Amino acid sequence: MPLIGMLVAWLTLIYASFGYRAPNNPMVIGMFTLSALLIAASVYLVLDMDIPFHGPIQISDAPLRRALAEMQM
Repeated sequence: MPLIGMLVAWLTLIYASFGYRAPNNPMVIGMFTLSALLIAASVYLVLDMDIPFHGPIQISDAPLRRALAEMQM
């Protein structure tokens, strides 16, 4: 969890430094919004991949169960 906190703080500082001197027009605001959503989606995807058997993106546990059944024989 401290690593995720440091990553979010680092990304926030970098992102804020990009917007510090940017002009205030619809294109810049749209691109900042889009890039913020993409950064949030990538952090969510990394956190979701940390728990492979739970969440919206899951892997099957059938191969692990089959291997366990083979080892118990």
